[in-house]
Amino acid sequence: MTFGTKKTLLAGTSLLMMSAVFPHMAWAQEGANGQRGERRLQAVRVEGQQVDANASDLAVDFAEYGTQVQLISDQEIETGGFTNFGELASGLIRGANIGYSPDEGEFTIRIDGGTDRDTLLLVDGVPYFDRSSPLEDLWPATAIDPRMIESVEVYRGGNSLYFGSNGGLGVVSVNTKQPEGELKGQFGVYTGSYKTRELYGNIAVPIDDQGKHSFMVYGRSYETDAHELFSKEAYGDNVLALGGRHEFPYSFNSLGLKYLWQIAPETELRLGASYTTIDFRDSFPQSTVFQPNFTEFPIYQGSFKHRFNDKLKIDIEAHYQDPQLKNNEIDARICQIPRLSDLPDDVQAMAANQGITGFATAADFEAFASGIPALPAGCVTNPNGSAGGAYDDIPNTPEGIERAFYINSDPDSPFYGQPYGTFDNPFPIGNPIGYAIQSTASFGDGGPTKGFGTVDQRESGYVDYGLNARATYTVNDYLEVVAGVQNTSYKDNSDDAFGVRDVTLTSTGVYGDARVSLPLLQGFNGSFAARHDFNDNFEDQSIWKIGVRQNFGYGLYARGSGGTSYSLPKIDEIGAFGSGSNINPGLDPQEVDTFNVGAGIDGDIFGGTYNIELGYFETDIDNQFSSRSIGQVCLQYANDVADPLYPDLLNDTSAIEGNRESIVPPDAFCATAAAGLLEPGQSVAVNTLSTQEIEGFTIDVAFDFDKWQADFSFTDMESLQPNSTFGQFARLEGTGFNLDGTYSADELATLNARGVDAALLSPDGYIIPGVRGAAEKIQSSERPDWTLSGLITYTPTDRWVFSLNPRWQGAEYANSGTSVARMVDENGNRVFERLNFGDYFVLNGSVQYFMGDEKQHRFLIRGVNLLDEDYFERASGGSSYSRDRAAIRGEIGPNDAGYYRQYGWNGKPRSVWIQYEYTF
Repeated sequence: MTFGTKKTLLAGTSLLMMSAVFPHMAWAQEGANGQRGERRLQAVRVEGQQVDANASDLAVDFAEYGTQVQLISDQEIETGGFTNFGELASGLIRGANIGYSPDEGEFTIRIDGGTDRDTLLLVDGVPYFDRSSPLEDLWPATAIDPRMIESVEVYRGGNSLYFGSNGGLGVVSVNTKQPEGELKGQFGVYTGSYKTRELYGNIAVPIDDQGKHSFMVYGRSYETDAHELFSKEAYGDNVLALGGRHEFPYSFNSLGLKYLWQIAPETELRLGASYTTIDFRDSFPQSTVFQPNFTEFPIYQGSFKHRFNDKLKIDIEAHYQDPQLKNNEIDARICQIPRLSDLPDDVQAMAANQGITGFATAADFEAFASGIPALPAGCVTNPNGSAGGAYDDIPNTPEGIERAFYINSDPDSPFYGQPYGTFDNPFPIGNPIGYAIQSTASFGDGGPTKGFGTVDQRESGYVDYGLNARATYTVNDYLEVVAGVQNTSYKDNSDDAFGVRDVTLTSTGVYGDARVSLPLLQGFNGSFAARHDFNDNFEDQSIWKIGVRQNFGYGLYARGSGGTSYSLPKIDEIGAFGSGSNINPGLDPQEVDTFNVGAGIDGDIFGGTYNIELGYFETDIDNQFSSRSIGQVCLQYANDVADPLYPDLLNDTSAIEGNRESIVPPDAFCATAAAGLLEPGQSVAVNTLSTQEIEGFTIDVAFDFDKWQADFSFTDMESLQPNSTFGQFARLEGTGFNLDGTYSADELATLNARGVDAALLSPDGYIIPGVRGAAEKIQSSERPDWTLSGLITYTPTDRWVFSLNPRWQGAEYANSGTSVARMVDENGNRVFERLNFGDYFVLNGSVQYFMGDEKQHRFLIRGVNLLDEDYFERASGGSSYSRDRAAIRGEIGPNDAGYYRQYGWNGKPRSVWIQYEYTF
C-alpha cells in the first residue's frame, strides 16, 4: 500500500515534461479498446510521484492550463479521522483558514486570505454557499458528511468563470462516493473523547446483471459533548449566574440515496438526494444563556455526461436545496434602574421636590428609595412570597459555590437564604431575575422568533437552485474550445412573520474558453476565457481569465493565471429584508481581481520522487456590499435645495456629497426614490469603494520514497483591510474625553487630576498608538500572517500506517471595534492591545492497522493536539459586556475598560479517538 501526500498538480508537471520530449503524448488517444480520443492525462506526476489519473477531467484541464490544483485523496483523509469538513480543510488544504468554529457547529472555508464569500465550496457540483436568512447565516459546509468524501480538489485563483459566484480566490470541490454498477460498501464506528459516538455506513447495489442501473444508500449518526469552548473567565456574571456556562453538544445525522444509469460506456445519468440535520449550541459568553440551533439541509442534485464522438462531449449539472433553521435564544432578564416616569405619580412628585430628574446609577435610585418606605429598592416579582419548590433552594455556600440567582446570599441581610422578589427582599438592581426570548422579527410583524413553540418560534431559510451545462470540442491537437451556460437562482423561504420581500435573485451566465497548445513552443499551454452574466435585481457582470503553463525540460516548469471573478449579493445585501429596505438595480456584484504564479521542479531522487514549488498570489476585492439610508446618499434629499422633498430633512448637499465619497453613488435608484417620494429613513443597498488587498507567497516541498511520504506547505500572506481608526485621536479610559488637543478648563482639570502624561495633552492631540492609529490598512481579522502545515506518513508494511499532521502558524489577530481601539490609559498605552491569538503549534497524528486477507478491516487511533497546546480557534478583540451587573447598575459604561472583555474559542486539548471500519 502506497500512501501519497497532499497531491498538488503544480503545473501539470508530468504532462509538461512529456510534452517537452514527445509533443502531445499527453493527449488521450483512441486505443485498441475503442476508447475515444478524449484529451486526458494517462498518468500524472503529482508532486513528483507517478499516480493513476483518477483526478476529474476539470482538475486535469485546469492544471494543464495554468491553474494551481491540489488533490487530496481518500487515503489522506482517512489518516486524519476527521469528524467534519472544517477539520479536514484545516489539516489538509494548503493555506486554508477556517472561519467561525468547527467544534461549535458552524464554519466556513477560506483560502489564501479571502473572506467567507471568496472561496466557493462545491459538493458533487452543488454550490454550498449561504444565501442568508433573517434568523442568522446558514453555512451548508457543515452538512458535508466526511465519511462519504472520495477526494477533494482545490482550484486556486479566480475561478468564477466556470462555476459562477463566489470563486474569487478559488474553488474547493468535494467528490463523494458513488455507485459504480457493482456491490460495495463500508460500515464503521468511531468513539473517544467528549463522549463521542458515531455510526456510519454506505452500500452500493447493482439493480441489473449488467450493472447499468445501481444505487447507493448511506447514512451517518454522530453525537459528541465537545470540549469546553469558553473558559469560565470569559463569561459575564449574569450569564454565568443563569447557567450560561454549559456544554456545547453537537449532533449530526444524515441519510442519502444515489442512483446511476450507465446508459452507454461514455454516457451516464446520476441522481442524488440527501437530508442532513445538525443541532448545536451557539451561545456567547457575554450575552446569551442558552442558544440551541436546529438546522436542516435537504439537497437534491443530478448530472448527465455524454460523449458524442472523439471531439465533442457535454457535461450538465443541476441542483436544488432548501436549508432551514430554527433556534431558541434565551437572554438574561435583569433588574433595571427604573425610569422616573415608571414610578407612581406621588413618588415622581417627591423626586421633583428633591430636584431629581432621573437616576444615572443604581446607587442614586437606592438612596432615593431608602427614604420612601413604600418604594422597593429593586424588582418585585413575587409580592406574596415563594410558592415552594425550586424557589426554596439554599443560598450560595460560604465556599463561594453559586447555587441559585433567586436566593438572597448576603449573610449580613435579614433575608439571607430567602427568595428574592418580595417588597422587603426585592431583586437588587443589576441582578438577573429570570430568562427572556432574545429576538423578534424587527422588520417583520414584530413578534418573537426564537422561542420554543408554535407561538414564538419561526423557521427561516432560503431556496437555491441552478444548472450548469458546458460542451467541450477538440478541434485538433492544438486547439480545444469550451462553451457553457449557467443559471443560479435563489430566494428567501422564511416564515412570513419575518417580512422578507418576495424577490428571486437570478443570474444567467454564458462563458467560453479557448485552450491552445502551440506547436512552435513545445510544452506551452494557454487558456483564454471570458464570461458574461445577465442578472435580475442587480447589475450585469463580465469577467475574464487567462492561464498559461510552460515546461522547460528537466522537470522545470512555470505556471500563471489571472483575471477577474465576482460574488453575487446575498438576499439581505440586495435590500430584501424589511419594508424599509430597497433594492438597488445598479448594485454591482463584489469583484475580485486575482493573479497567481508559480515555478518549480520535480523528478526522481534516492529511489523516490520529489517536488519543490515557489508561488506568489495577489488579489484585490472591490465593490463590497453595504447599505445606507436614502437621505444620506441621494442628492435629491438635500435640505438646502429650492424645493426640499420633506420639511425635516437632516443633510445638506455638502453632507450628502461627503457621504457619497466612500460608496458607488446609487444615482439611478435615487431618481426613482425621489419620484416615488420614498421616506429618507429607508435604506438602499450600495457598493463601497474600499478595497481589501491580499498578497502572499508559498513554498511547497514534497517527497515520496518507498516507506516515507511527506508534504510541507508554507504560506506567508497579507490580507489588508481599511483601518477604521486610522489617524483618530485616542480617548482616555474612564472618560468621554478625546485627546484631540482642545480641552475646556474643567476637562483639563479632570485630566490633570487623573495624572495624565503631559505628552498626551499636546495641542496637536494624541493619535491612537500602534498600528490602529498609524496604519491606513491592517491585517484582516482571523487571517494568520503565515502558516506552515504538513502531512508525514510512514508505512513500514502494507498493514501499518503512521501519520503526523503538524500545523504551525504566526500571528493572527482579532481586531476590535472603534471604542476599544481608541481607549488609552494615563500613560498613553492602549488598554486593550490587539488580541493576537496565533503563534501556536498543533500536532495531530494517527496510527492505522489493516487486518484481513483483503485488508478489509481498518483500525485507527487518532490523537489531536498531542503536545496539548493551549490556543484559540477564534477570538473576540473586545466585546461589550452590557449585561453585567456593574454595567446595568451604571457603575461602568462604554468609556470604561471594565465594560469590555477579550476572549477566545478554545481549541481542542489533547484528545484521543478510536475508529473501526469494514470495507467490502
